[in-house]
Amino acid sequence: MSLQRLKIAIAAAITVSSIATATGCTTSGQAWAPRAWVEKYFKRDQRDKLVDFKATDGAYFPAFIKRFFPGAKTFERLYADLPAARQGVQMVEVRKLTDGNDSLNEANLSWSADGVYLGFEIIGADNRRILLKDLMGDFARELMVLPMSDRGSFIEGVAGNVSGNSSSMLSYNAGLRWSRDSNRFAFVSNGGVGEFNIYVGSVAGGEKTVASSRAKNGYASWNPSGNEIAFVSSRKGTAKIYVVEVDEQKVLQVSNSGEPDLFPEWYPDGKRIVFSSGDARNHDVVMTRRKASTSGGGSGQGWSQPFNITKSEADELRPTVSSDGRFIAFYSAVRQKSEDSFDENTHWNIHVVPTDARGFPLSDEALANHLVARDVVVDLNTGPAWTPDARKVIFVKRDPSLFNPIHAYDMYEGKTYYFRTNTKMNRDIMMSKLGVLSFRAQVGAWDKVFVALTNQGVQLQGRALQQLRPVFLQN
Repeated sequence: MSLQRLKIAIAAAITVSSIATATGCTTSGQAWAPRAWVEKYFKRDQRDKLVDFKATDGAYFPAFIKRFFPGAKTFERLYADLPAARQGVQMVEVRKLTDGNDSLNEANLSWSADGVYLGFEIIGADNRRILLKDLMGDFARELMVLPMSDRGSFIEGVAGNVSGNSSSMLSYNAGLRWSRDSNRFAFVSNGGVGEFNIYVGSVAGGEKTVASSRAKNGYASWNPSGNEIAFVSSRKGTAKIYVVEVDEQKVLQVSNSGEPDLFPEWYPDGKRIVFSSGDARNHDVVMTRRKASTSGGGSGQGWSQPFNITKSEADELRPTVSSDGRFIAFYSAVRQKSEDSFDENTHWNIHVVPTDARGFPLSDEALANHLVARDVVVDLNTGPAWTPDARKVIFVKRDPSLFNPIHAYDMYEGKTYYFRTNTKMNRDIMMSKLGVLSFRAQVGAWDKVFVALTNQGVQLQGRALQQLRPVFLQN
């Protein structure tokens, strides 16, 4: 990605417009039966059996995964015991998520915590929809928030199917992120009237706005251990990080620097947030901690003063935290000018910093000792991805001759693995709890969502040993 295109992407993300509460909105979607769905899959004793299980010799995936990926049965036959099945990075099966061949792009993926649901966006000429799809195969739903009509009834429909409904054609919905219980989600929508806000919804239906203001709001990120959402808002002039408690609607400001703050990312314990802070050319990685409760029983009294994880001449963007909370991965720019030209060539690397590293903030020289990948494709939607066991960082190598292939760097082996997906121009990498790699890749002139079953699920790999020390690339 060129520096100019990256600046445009960041600017577009910062300048999402928002207004006061958009009440009286609904979502459009295909016909479905929420009560039957809830009864079938939301009884915890039944749903846990589908998702939460421990792999044994010759049985490595839940039944619904094997239905979605028939190749899983062949993998189980070929690798009869757990040590063999765990070895290296194994690609089991790759397939396109949807059957549609329409002339629309799909992007911006998001897995639910249990690995059942995948959310992604369908980008039309005049609208942006969110599609929720589960790998169990019984559920699909489109989210498009639309305003109430003058008659007070809800407007329902999908863009292009509602004759004369200009609101549906202008509906913009993006950035879906799931709650820890995998039943709810947060996303950004303009409500079909050009006014953006953060919405909270559930797979059983019904959406509402949270933390509404006549300002710019976006980047909703759900606390993985609590009922809170971190988000970006310019309600005080410049983009800052805020946290809202979903039920009580209590909003607290988290960051307070003079520069725009972006990309809030929670730690698994819900007590820390990392984000990028800076201007369009130079961001640093910053962290804030929740203040300890003085009452002995609360969740804290606000947030402490943010402090820099990095302080360098490079541009650090889109931090993501490993599932065990031990590491922060982020992109870092390397800019070079040719001797006979004023043109600047920018390449992006990935660095990983231990949470307990000494000497914060880290300078350029210190960051050079935390390198895990060189010359990568920057994905502002997802950031550097992690395997569920917090052992490998997944990324796209910027290599047009090989159509930008997907790789993973093992933090404890110091080894880079190649995901043989046979797709081209890959982007938006994420991996579910159960080891399903999701990404978008180019099909003809359009980007489509693909899913690939691997042997990297937590049920197979378990968790990385805490006593192991990370190995970084040599400069």
